[in-house]
Amino acid sequence: MDFKRLSKLTFLIFFAVSCEKYGKHEWENPLVFEINKLPPRAHFFSYESERLADLGDPGRSSNFISLNGLWSFKLSNTFKESASDFHEMGFDASKWKKIKVPGSWELQGWSYPIYLDEEYPFKADPPFVPKKMNSVGSYKRTINLPQNWLKKDVFLRFGSIRSACYVWVNGKYIGYSQGSKTPTEFDVTDYIQAGQNQVAVKVLRFSDGSYLEGQDTWRISGLERDVSLYAREKARIEDFTILSSLDETYEIGKFSINIDLVNRSELSKNYLVRAKLTDPKRRNRTVFDLRQSIAIDSSANTSFEHSIRRVKTWSAEKPYLYRLQLFLYNDDKLIETLSQQVGFRKVEIKGGKLLLNGEPLIIRGVNRH
Repeated sequence: MDFKRLSKLTFLIFFAVSCEKYGKHEWENPLVFEINKLPPRAHFFSYESERLADLGDPGRSSNFISLNGLWSFKLSNTFKESASDFHEMGFDASKWKKIKVPGSWELQGWSYPIYLDEEYPFKADPPFVPKKMNSVGSYKRTINLPQNWLKKDVFLRFGSIRSACYVWVNGKYIGYSQGSKTPTEFDVTDYIQAGQNQVAVKVLRFSDGSYLEGQDTWRISGLERDVSLYAREKARIEDFTILSSLDETYEIGKFSINIDLVNRSELSKNYLVRAKLTDPKRRNRTVFDLRQSIAIDSSANTSFEHSIRRVKTWSAEKPYLYRLQLFLYNDDKLIETLSQQVGFRKVEIKGGKLLLNGEPLIIRGVNRH
């Protein structure tokens, strides 16, 4: 029996049944909250040189283009009334008004913000949302991309979209996302071209995810955080996970990092991964500088571990941070590098007490959005 085909058929049947049960739209189906969206990853931006990584400003990189600024915008009262063809290349949006991105449309003269405690702004009937009061914002803008980006993988990133959205690039459907305050990334490598490109986004004010947002806060909508396009080399660091803790004496730092790599290039498959930890408060003294050769066919994984004597610990009162630099080389040529702050602390529960670095921790705070 072909279990892969069986599982796929089972999923299709399950999806069809769920659509019949919950509704025909993704934004009213709790089983669907993303289409073609890339999986979550560590928050970092990689640079083409160590100097740029030291500056830590993506805007200085030739691999980054901000899409913040003015977008063509049209607000519709309902999804049905929103433009169905605005994402197409020939669509004329010249008469549309402009809206600032990032920003909420309610705070720029469209519609109005709603403030509530735990109540919903509509009659609760999960997972459905009211058709007549679910306004839809259609966004569109053009951007020029350099020729050399066609040799790389290109990604479209949204820092925050509330509440759900559909995305197109150059008239081609890219995907769907909901998740409000979490970043959204799409791989648009196969959809871009050198020169002028068009990005179109349709944002719904409410979705089934709105039922998770019934909190003491404002109900506002739109492209709320930074939007950008960025390019990465075909061979790269895809993701990493850092564990930085302390031993039982709280004096020795225990560092480990797990690194995921991908290779879609035609370069030699022999690479060098380097991890360097420095102490910025001690004239960038090198704590360790570790290197490892690795063959990357299509994907690979590697890791480093190191113990640090007399480590400076992190706490809220004294947030001591080290600087980790990751490098990827191919035949001694630097492909990319990135920088990440690292703090060493240990959280435990002993004898009914919450401890940080062996000391009792008292948390004082308020509900914060």
